Formats: sequence, structure tokens, C-alpha cells
Amino acid sequence: MSLATRFLGGATLLAMTAVAAHAADASAMPAMPAMPASASAPVHLPMPAGRTLLIVGQERGEIADYWKAVGPAGGYMLYTSLETLSNMDHASKGSGCGDSGWMSFPDWVEHYPGTAAQVGLYMVGMLPDIVSGDLDGQIDELGDDLRRTGRPVYLRIGYEFDGPWNRYDPELYRAAWRHVAQRLRGADGRGLPNVAFVWHSAAFRRFRGEPLAAWYPGDDVVDWVALSWFGWGSEGETADAAQAREDVAAFARAHARPLMIAESAPKQYAQADRADAWERWYAPLFAWIERNDVRAYSAINQDWRRLPQWSDAACGNGTDWGDTRVHKPGSTILERWRATVAAPRFVRQGDPLLAPK
Repeated sequence: MSLATRFLGGATLLAMTAVAAHAADASAMPAMPAMPASASAPVHLPMPAGRTLLIVGQERGEIADYWKAVGPAGGYMLYTSLETLSNMDHASKGSGCGDSGWMSFPDWVEHYPGTAAQVGLYMVGMLPDIVSGDLDGQIDELGDDLRRTGRPVYLRIGYEFDGPWNRYDPELYRAAWRHVAQRLRGADGRGLPNVAFVWHSAAFRRFRGEPLAAWYPGDDVVDWVALSWFGWGSEGETADAAQAREDVAAFARAHARPLMIAESAPKQYAQADRADAWERWYAPLFAWIERNDVRAYSAINQDWRRLPQWSDAACGNGTDWGDTRVHKPGSTILERWRATVAAPRFVRQGDPLLAPK
């Protein structure tokens, strides 16, 4: 998609055509061992082995509807831009092709006690200004906003770093990430104890074919490793995405970092009212979470058709996003979803692991 529409007042996601990813995860992986202690930086806001924080996003109204129709989650997902800090001090949304619905950090603070926030920090087109220090004021303001809550926040700095649509130069990206992280944490590295820094791969075909490690800013500043999981528009794309997920999971293990699915939706190809929706999308996803001991899972429970950014062909983001609400009318999966996320594995509102830090 065009860079102009990647962040205009709200949600940002992959902008490609999609098909449900299902058979691509058939190959078994060995169970992920318990996370060893890191010899470098502490892992902020850890989840213990066998536990998965359930996060729901991404538009204010859809999150509220999920709580009412389905039940509580453990996390609230939204986005902001480092340049504008939109959505951080009040609710906002874009217009036209930038309209991806209302988002609001204060809404999480005020209405969702006992939960964590998962915040995507948009940095496309800003890397030189970050490295030069021109955006230090915004970094400091963001840090103040996050610190004041005293509650767990997972911050995805420059999310989907390897996505071709973001066009992040690896060297400049690493430098910008380190600048943001080190300024937020302070000279002694102990600032923002309630915030974990998340390094988030698009888990698809990487920009310029670079290896994952090309964008890695270092164990001393990365707390979590994350990936996106969406449906894709062809068997080839689906297979490439599945392999990319395995690569990211292997990278997380190699660096002793907990793994997060940071953005996920089946798009129109496995909507909840399909007879085969569970087998096609949800069963393989939950099996992968178990197999890789994924410590946080972000589900985008969204009727994308309401939002011009994701429904208008003129916006260039594809029109195949559909309605990915698990409680969509006619849902065939709702009861299985409720039973699955009610299991002891999933961390939801009020869990002691989500106590203020």
C-alpha cells in the first residue's frame, strides 16, 4: 500500500490480498523449551512458560463490543505515530483512506483495569529524524504517557520492520530503534519498568530479501520478538508466510526472547460464519501457539468493511479484509473460541500477571 495510508489516524496492518493460512502449518515443530534466563538484558513484562496473554484490537468500538459479546480479554491493542502521538491523549481517527476507526489510549486507561496495552508505534519516513534527535521531544512525551499508567504496556517500535510496504533500511532502522529504546529507558537502562519493547516482523516476504538479523537492534534493547499472521491471496504467499513464521519463532528461541503474535486476522477467507472457519484458521493457529509456546496473541476482532481504509479499493489496501469478529452473526466458532481462551493457558483481565508494575 502507499506509505501515505499506512498511518493516518489509526489502525495499520498488512495491505495485501489474502487467503486463509491453514495447511501451511501442518508440519510439526518440537515444543519450545522453557525460556532460559537472558545473559544480556532482562525480559520486561515476562509471561511464564505455558501462559499466553490474550490481546484484542484494534478499534475502540470493536474492542468494547468484544467485551460485551464474548467476554474479557487480557490486553487492548491500538496504534500511534511517533511524529504526531495521535490517539495517546484523546480519541482520534482519520478521514477518507486514513479512516481506520476511533482509537484511544485513554479509553484503555479509564475503562479496562486489570489489563495490558499493546501499542504499535509507527515510524515510517521518520528514521533520519529519530536518529538525529529531532523527535526526542515526542519520545520523551511518549515515555511520560506510558510511565504515568504504571500498567503493563507492550510497545512495538517500528512494527512490521521487514514488510516491503514499510521500506525500512535495516541499518537506519537499527539505529532508530536503539535511539528510541535507550532514550525511553534512560542512561541507567532502568526507566519504564512497566513497558516491554517488542521487535515485530511482518512474517512475509522481506524487504530487499534481507535476512531477519539485518534489522535486529540487539539483545540489550529488545524484550520480545513478534510476528504478524494474516491470510494471503495465493498458495505461494501462504506458504511463504508460514515459512517466515517458523523463521521468526526460531530467531526468538535463539535469542531467548518470548514470542508474540502481534497482529492476526483471517480476513474474509475464514470468517466466523463459515462452516469450516475453525478448522481452516483457528485450530491451526491455536496449535501453533501451543507448539511454539507463544506468550502473547493479538486477535484483531474487526468488521473491516466499516472502515474506508480497508474497504475502499481506491485506497490501495485491498478489499478482502472482511469481517473477522469471532461473534459475527451466524458464527460457527464462538463457543469454541470462548472455551479455548477460557482455558488456564490464556491470561485475561484481572490475572495477577497483569498487576501494575
